[in-house]
Amino acid sequence: MIVVVVVPLIVGALAIGLMSVLSLQTGVSSRLSNSADSQVVQASFRNDVQSAQYLTTQANGSGQCGAGYQVLGLEWNQNPTTNVYQTVVSYVSIPVTSGSSTTYELVRQMCTGVTPSSPSPIVPVSSSTVISSNLAANLAQSESTPTILPAASNTSAQTSWLATTSVTSVTFPITEPQGSTSYSYTLVATPPTSASAVDPGGPITATTEAGCGYAAAGSGTYASSLCLVDFSSLSGNNMVAARQGCVELSIPLPGGSTMYFCISIAGAPVAPYALPTWTDGFLGNSINGVPFYSDIPGHPALYQSCEGDSGSCGVNGVSVSNTWGGVTTITIKDITVVAPDGNPATGWEFVSADAESTDSGESIQWTSNSTQGMFDIPNNQSVDTTSDPIGNACNSGAGVSGSFTNTSGTTSLTSTQIFAGSPATTITCSGNSNGTKTGTLMVESLQPTTMSITMVGTGLEGVTFGLLF
Repeated sequence: MIVVVVVPLIVGALAIGLMSVLSLQTGVSSRLSNSADSQVVQASFRNDVQSAQYLTTQANGSGQCGAGYQVLGLEWNQNPTTNVYQTVVSYVSIPVTSGSSTTYELVRQMCTGVTPSSPSPIVPVSSSTVISSNLAANLAQSESTPTILPAASNTSAQTSWLATTSVTSVTFPITEPQGSTSYSYTLVATPPTSASAVDPGGPITATTEAGCGYAAAGSGTYASSLCLVDFSSLSGNNMVAARQGCVELSIPLPGGSTMYFCISIAGAPVAPYALPTWTDGFLGNSINGVPFYSDIPGHPALYQSCEGDSGSCGVNGVSVSNTWGGVTTITIKDITVVAPDGNPATGWEFVSADAESTDSGESIQWTSNSTQGMFDIPNNQSVDTTSDPIGNACNSGAGVSGSFTNTSGTTSLTSTQIFAGSPATTITCSGNSNGTKTGTLMVESLQPTTMSITMVGTGLEGVTFGLLF
């Protein structure tokens, strides 16, 4: 009789507990899904805002990438000759109807070929990614679009494309339904170009984080293993710090390693820039239909902003006398790569390349302190030969020279010796002609702690840096 009385009580309690757990399963699953969505959106949103040169919150406006209700549009990487933006991103809300139920997806659509004055409202999409699949219906309403600060910029962005130089922050509130409640989070990002470069009159100590990015698969010999540093964060006070002394950067690498270095800049001013920097330049471009390390994200080039042969130029919006003569020296020191376990990594190479078009009267010189030397990286293009692996760049290879210094002294090197694999301490590319380049000089240095580059531009010069590992 005791068993008959007790067993139903126990079974009943277990049944109630099991029903409670099962009732929570849907809510837990929904919360996990929403949390994952928020992390994916944050990763895309932050990178896009930090890359953007122009943005808009105008729904279904001119230059929109793909169909849908646009809540945020961004564009960057403008071709200076055609004024066409090579990267345009639209965050759009798209309804998805299943039976009598309608939900909304937040979709990131990317396309190319947008002219700022183009009257065409929609540009064909080149890629589309669903980054959040559970949105509130009111995301398709104007009151739920991002807020741009300052207020004047927010008003302008609602009706047209707005330069990010006037934007101090972009705030994007998102609400995802979750049964009778909801899951809300807010995305916030600041375009690096908006930072004010105020000189406080003394040295600045600054530490910031940069990223790095790979080229499109198959667009270069090392497209999948060469990660070029994104210098988007090197603006405002960080750029002031680099010009007054040295600014330390940390670069998280795929796989969990981290690269650290301190960068200083002297001479003609430079600014972070997307690739390709110039229509006639080879790196990041597609010459004769053949892409060369294309689609690298962010701003991996440091590009001169003052032409060497000009009498004056604009610096931070102010016209100043050009006292630099087109000469810029960039020094990267204290280069360190730390493995995920905290120990120094080995087997890596520091890479730099001409990111523009070294023409007549222009040059770039690389100097490395690696005891193992510095070498050129062949372009591996159809026009290349063993004696000239860089196309018509650097006077079709004849303008390449260098030297190697060790305890025995300094030995001069010819282009033939450098292309044959002789280690070098310095490598120089001297231009001889203008026009479209069919190659570019890229150099690699085996685990250096310091590399310096001196650019001499009669027009403009540019350079990139990265890690090959």
